[in-house]
Amino acid sequence: MIAVIGDIIKSKSILDRRKTQQDLQGVLQRINQSHQASLASRLMITLGDEFQGLFNDGNGLLHILDEISFALRPIRLRFGIGVGTLTTDLDPTTSIGADGPVYWKAREAIDYVHKNNDYGRANIHLGVQEPDGTVNLINHILKLMALQVSGWRDSQTEVYKIILEEEIMDPEEINHQRIAEKLDILPSSLTRRLESSGIKRYMSACREVELALERINKRYS
Repeated sequence: MIAVIGDIIKSKSILDRRKTQQDLQGVLQRINQSHQASLASRLMITLGDEFQGLFNDGNGLLHILDEISFALRPIRLRFGIGVGTLTTDLDPTTSIGADGPVYWKAREAIDYVHKNNDYGRANIHLGVQEPDGTVNLINHILKLMALQVSGWRDSQTEVYKIILEEEIMDPEEINHQRIAEKLDILPSSLTRRLESSGIKRYMSACREVELALERINKRYS
């Protein structure tokens, strides 16, 4: 199993905190509907600014987390990912009350990224029930990916939001003409944005991390 715990960064400093919580609730409801097959237990708000859920596997996991993050921008989120076993009964309708090493590791991971955020740029960390060297490698990659995203300009972020909306996970499946039309720019301008941002390399890294999570998750299936 793969558990995710997420929360809003510096939520107490947000002026309209209630609206932000409502926006988060709306995004999670949409994800629960559109990615039902990926979820072993629905994403639920557990505290005012914190949410959690349980995933069947790592396929598309980072893509889903990006969907949540980019939908709420400029609000920033942090995530703890845990891989391991569940000791309570699985309830597909709610993750509230679920417990076990998979959630303990997710909690450790989000606590880690809260204390070690790389000057505000790192926002995701992985914990595994029985870690090996692969876990350290994945976490280094996740930190580099977060660093890359932190440097995107608004115009580059706009491109990636469209890619997320189009449910594109393979960079080779990006239709330059269609996305350029959605952004009302020339395909050549889109190409420059893709090249300068490294979005395609970021997407490839996401996929490699997801495949690695899949291999780890199989130990606990």
